[in-house]
Amino acid sequence: MRINEDKLPIKYVMGVEKDLPGYPNALDIIHAQIVMCVRNPERYKNTFTLHALKTYRFPEVEVEHLVTSLNDAIEQGVLEQTNQEEGKEAYKILINPFE
Repeated sequence: MRINEDKLPIKYVMGVEKDLPGYPNALDIIHAQIVMCVRNPERYKNTFTLHALKTYRFPEVEVEHLVTSLNDAIEQGVLEQTNQEEGKEAYKILINPFE
C-alpha cells in the first residue's frame, strides 16, 4: 500500500477532514486505514476491525455512523466485509483510491 500525494483530496493535504460535516465518511475511514498501512506495513495488512476503528481511530464517533460509512465503502467496492460475527466485524481494503 502506498499514497500518491497527487491523488489526495485537498482536505487531507490541509488536515481539515475532521472539521467537515459527516466526518468520518467512507473515504475518511479508508484514508485513515491506508495511512496506518503505510506507516506500519508489518502490522496492518489491508485489514481492520470495527472494534479497532471505534477504540483507536474514531473513539468520539457513534458506532452507527461508522457502520453507515463502512457500508458506503462496501457499496462503492472499496471494502469487503470479511467477518460478520457480532463484536468481531472485520474489513479488507480492496481498492486504494489514493494510489
